[in-house]
Amino acid sequence: MLLRRLRPSGSAQGGGASRGGTDVGGIVAEGTLAEVIRQRLGDCSPAERKVARVLLADYPAAGFETVARLAARAGVSGPTVVRFATRLGFQGFPDFQRGLRSETSGTDPAPAARDTPLLAPIDAAAGAMRRTVQGLPPYDVEEAVELLADRRRQVYVAGGSLLAGYLYELLATVRPGVQVVGGLSATTIADLTGRDVLVAFDLPPYEPAVTALARYASRQHAKVVLFTAAGLSPAAAHAEVVLPSESAPRALTPAVALLEAVAGRVLDRLGVDGTQRLTQAEALAAELDGP
Repeated sequence: MLLRRLRPSGSAQGGGASRGGTDVGGIVAEGTLAEVIRQRLGDCSPAERKVARVLLADYPAAGFETVARLAARAGVSGPTVVRFATRLGFQGFPDFQRGLRSETSGTDPAPAARDTPLLAPIDAAAGAMRRTVQGLPPYDVEEAVELLADRRRQVYVAGGSLLAGYLYELLATVRPGVQVVGGLSATTIADLTGRDVLVAFDLPPYEPAVTALARYASRQHAKVVLFTAAGLSPAAAHAEVVLPSESAPRALTPAVALLEAVAGRVLDRLGVDGTQRLTQAEALAAELDGP
């Protein structure tokens, strides 16, 4: 099984089997990813340990559940599940699942045995994620990361409430100046300036309001980063950066994987500042949760 490291980007890439073990973050664990989780439990935040324990209690099946389902079982937020996966050296939760699938492919694939018909949509989603990433222009990816990592800019996230809220949670934990625009609030949007970034989500059926918002932001000389489908929203005409995915309202997996990957790159770019803010946010969350 090959584990890829998310952070920091300057560190050595790779890891993988070492004399029958798995090397993650310098720790060599004999056997499965479950052993890696056990050895790294002490490095996790209290919330992440809840995720780890759910995974260990129902291993490997729990690892194939959605972020939302696993978070609900552990009593934590979705971003906590994602942070746990990156803590182990993966580039987001889908990457964690690929590693787990690779580990179990040579043995009894427990999740597949439970419901074999589900393999078809899972395989289709995996293919869509690969095609999404492979089809992205390097410029758009780098420009998106550069804009979102610039702490001098205010970031407004709007459109597609599910995805917008998720990206807000991922970004707000690693940098200040991020806010989600609920209901496309005209009052909030009126504050856009040339120093700001608007991140808009517009998947089919495309929303005229999102196009209008992107048009207004462009007139204000704000930078527009658009997450959309492969067919491209009309809002793309007003965007500085366009990140399309093979997504639809009922098939968001490629879009979720894409925004997780972008958020991970933003954390890389922020470096120590982003890591410190993430640590502080986790500590505060643990304090608010109580003993």
